[in-house]
Amino acid sequence: MTDRERDRDRDHTGDRDRDRDRDHTPDRDRDRDQDHTPDRDRDRDQDHTPDQDRDRDRDRDRDSDHTPDGDRDREAEGPSHGSHLDERMESGGVPPEDAFGVLGNRIRMAILRTLWESPERAVPYAELERRTPVSTDNFNYHLEKLVGQFVRRSDDGYTLRYAGEHVVRAVVTGVFTEDPSLEPVVIDSRCPYCGSPVELRYADERLTARCTSCGGVIDDEEYPQGTYMSYGFPPSGLAGRTPEELLEAAHVFYDSKVTPMMDGVCPECAARVDHAISTCEDHAPGDDGLCGACDTRFAVWTEYTCERCEYARRVPPWFRLLNEPAVISFYHEHGDFEQTVPFKKLTWENAPFVRSISQSVASTDPLEILVEFPLGDAALAVTIDADLEILAVERSDGR
Repeated sequence: MTDRERDRDRDHTGDRDRDRDRDHTPDRDRDRDQDHTPDRDRDRDQDHTPDQDRDRDRDRDRDSDHTPDGDRDREAEGPSHGSHLDERMESGGVPPEDAFGVLGNRIRMAILRTLWESPERAVPYAELERRTPVSTDNFNYHLEKLVGQFVRRSDDGYTLRYAGEHVVRAVVTGVFTEDPSLEPVVIDSRCPYCGSPVELRYADERLTARCTSCGGVIDDEEYPQGTYMSYGFPPSGLAGRTPEELLEAAHVFYDSKVTPMMDGVCPECAARVDHAISTCEDHAPGDDGLCGACDTRFAVWTEYTCERCEYARRVPPWFRLLNEPAVISFYHEHGDFEQTVPFKKLTWENAPFVRSISQSVASTDPLEILVEFPLGDAALAVTIDADLEILAVERSDGR
């Protein structure tokens, strides 16, 4: 619920509702109806008090602010917190239960799929009906149910709207209709931390990679021992790939999710993303690489969470720094680094660049995090604040 809605709800107190109910007595309604005679309307038009005139002048002054020059001045000042788009947007749409109710019909799903597969940008009505592989005497009825929220109608014909595209994508990727699984299998890949063989598994739309020797990244009953990567992965990603290719695709897909979140944009719904930093005050990794106090490999974590759909990802702060020019240039100058940005983090190929990265709390008030990137005899130290902004960069070339 937004603040605006909460304010509106507060206005609807019992006393206000009772006063409004009393206003709607039959006598009051009758008097009010009688007030709208032509003579009374004329009298009311002439009955402008000075206070009313002043109020009207203020309204006129406020409207005059929206001249082209005024608008240009306001744009030149830049966006303000009071000019968010949600204050300008017109409300629309349908309740979720109605939207999903519309989709619960094979003819309508066939129409959406036909539009998805059509090479033309817009499909005329007759052609759309001919191509849809479901026979019905009520084609127009079902099409009209989709128009507005899922299908756009124009003079040229019919096209999918953004919502309609998402529905079809969910179907073709198997998110709603498929439930494949991959039994744990040791693949031709190595743990980025200890070099031991990696085991890959897929179940319940979740892909998990774990080390068969060390503790991986996290010790949690939700994940198998040695897990260093585990997240939701669409069933379509398994098709036509070997286990090794699947792991490679998983790294790329993961970066496509977390990278926009680090820039404040949700990869699922494009809404705003907040972040919170958590630290382990008594961080002391054991022989398996994990700390007994926090059960993870890293002393500092960043939790990114979408304000709207609550999609979340938890990563160490150095993930974000690997996109920074200072870090990338350091790697290029001191190692055989030929990766693009963003480059895959927890892979055996990139292990020399990431396995020795360390994080520590440099200051608690204000919060400052020191991230160190050692590489051979050289090292890069980057200090960031609670907003993950860089405060200082220091290089040691070991010369």
